[in-house]
Amino acid sequence: MLRTLFILALVAIGGFFALQEPFYGLLFYIANAYFRPEEWVWTSLIGNLHLSLVSGAYVVLGALFSGRRLALNWRLILIGIFLFHTLVSTLLGEYFENDWDPWINFLKTILIVFSMQVLITDYSKFRIVLLVMVLALGLEGAKQGWFYILTKPGFANENSIPFLGDNNGVAVGMLMLVPIIGFLVQTAQSRRARQLYWVLFIGVLYRALSTFSRGGFLSCLVMVGMWWLRSQKKLRAAFAILLCATVLLPALPESFWHRMQTIQTYEEANDSSALGRLHFWKVAVDMANANPVFGVGLNSYREAYDAYDFSTGRYGSSRAVHSSFFGLLAELGYAGLILALYIFWGALRSCVRVRRLARRGETSLEFGYIATALETSLVVFLVGGSFLAFQYNEMLWHIVGLTIVLERLATQREPAVALGDASGKKETVSSKGMPEAA
Repeated sequence: MLRTLFILALVAIGGFFALQEPFYGLLFYIANAYFRPEEWVWTSLIGNLHLSLVSGAYVVLGALFSGRRLALNWRLILIGIFLFHTLVSTLLGEYFENDWDPWINFLKTILIVFSMQVLITDYSKFRIVLLVMVLALGLEGAKQGWFYILTKPGFANENSIPFLGDNNGVAVGMLMLVPIIGFLVQTAQSRRARQLYWVLFIGVLYRALSTFSRGGFLSCLVMVGMWWLRSQKKLRAAFAILLCATVLLPALPESFWHRMQTIQTYEEANDSSALGRLHFWKVAVDMANANPVFGVGLNSYREAYDAYDFSTGRYGSSRAVHSSFFGLLAELGYAGLILALYIFWGALRSCVRVRRLARRGETSLEFGYIATALETSLVVFLVGGSFLAFQYNEMLWHIVGLTIVLERLATQREPAVALGDASGKKETVSSKGMPEAA
């Protein structure tokens, strides 16, 4: 009862602020989507409020009537084309009844991505969005991570998180969050805030590793390497990596390292999990070859699996594809896969461009830090998503949308406004919401 009252209080407070401005509605939507309050109570009361649908509709309408113009570019147009492709794939697929609800959810995700382009108008709002993402998803992950570090070191934590899925999804989602927490550490305004972000950072990182996910482990290695390569202060970055390793590695048991070693020796070890994945990917290719343009339908790999399974049921029935890219290939055809890959490439390209602008002093260093964080998150997905069906997850598409916002904010050229403080001194504040030299 107390938990229900607490969650209701959070919803009421969030709803009150959401009504003040559409941007706060966006924050409320993100907090609800990532936290999933209906999963925290035993009653159906929260679920019956349909917070995701109501808050999402409010955000979209708020963006439409905000008076701000949506600045269309080739990347947004491409996302629109991809959305239309998923609709046609859904309508033409043999499993329409199964596909329609997932497509509606994906439509909602893309509408939020477009709304972000209108409602996030400066650096301050951008940072708040990232902070809400971290707190809504990362607090529980960090709590579980620290709980296992302190009380159950060496135990596998295979608890799922509704927003991310099973332990493989948790590993990839948590690791995609880690670089964003790293950005908050870099830009914290106080020592205490920086310390709290470090606590979140280590807890979320261990939460990912404690899933014992091999795809997550590969993603972690790539994430660490990329973070070090992108760092301008490599000695300090190396020290931070060493510090995290000192805290986390001793808590990982021999069984963890034994499982990670099977990444290279799955054939010798007769690893049915890894061998099964290879089979599922071959089935995905067969599906795409039979339906090269639109695939078998969005989210329909599992339903179509038995009809294309050439192993006569060796790996079971109605199996999942276990790969975002083979999932896109099977469900949306070669055309859908190419569109998605081009969208992801565009997101990475935007991050690279903003980093270069920041390095040359043509935009704020903070934008460069954000670009590095989002780029690293996307690379984590590209690696971890190769072994996990994560292609329609909201977090992924929100990050893609944020890279578009980031490039727009970092490249816009608007005059700065001089503001006087109480002492009579002047500080120049750009339209991006960040102080500049006067």
